[in-house]
Amino acid sequence: MPDDAAWADHVVVPDDARELDADVETYRRELRAARRARRWAWLTGSPTWQRWSFPLGMVAGALLLAALVFVLLAFESAPGRPARLPASPLATPSYAPGATGGLLPDTLLSSAPQGGAGTVASARTLRPALVALLPISCHCTDVVDALAKQAGDIGVSLAVVAPGGLDAEVSALHGQVRGVTTWYDGTGALAAAFRAHGVTVLVVDPDGVVSFVQRDTTAARARTLPLQSFLLLPPYASDAG
Repeated sequence: MPDDAAWADHVVVPDDARELDADVETYRRELRAARRARRWAWLTGSPTWQRWSFPLGMVAGALLLAALVFVLLAFESAPGRPARLPASPLATPSYAPGATGGLLPDTLLSSAPQGGAGTVASARTLRPALVALLPISCHCTDVVDALAKQAGDIGVSLAVVAPGGLDAEVSALHGQVRGVTTWYDGTGALAAAFRAHGVTVLVVDPDGVVSFVQRDTTAARARTLPLQSFLLLPPYASDAG
């Protein structure tokens, strides 16, 4: 190298080659970028790409935007869970308590079987509700599940009322069926008042009036209960079956 080379004055030779690591890495990155550009040059440099890339990109963007709008509309229009119907002051019907069209009897219910430490409340505090009077060992989890779905669809709770004694099936319902509360009638007053037979379903309006009674309810019959019409326009009907 000639001693009088003008650029030689600007050359700095590091004492440690590791000081050049950053420059070497930058050089390698530039080489990788150049290789990637060469790999895609056959496509991006072709006349077909240059002619159709923009319109195809516009079409893809429009389809993506349409899909996003569709998803948002579907999400907003999906039916939400209805608000829970509020209770109203107790009515003063002409029918006696325990009769269809009369108030739910003022029977004390417990949240625990006889002998257990549970909450005690009047049956009338359950309003509005779908009340299912269960016999002993009813083997009716499928019926209770169908009733719970019906009750949830119109914003009322499902109150299961069982005899006062401990029943393993009834005790397990709270964990097996969503949206159900379990109560125990130690005296059997509700079952006697409505002449319960099998699973007996009561529709209790917000004002405490029992507007519908259905005995021997099966899962199929539970799924076809017209609960909304009974709660909004109570016909005070009874199924004598």
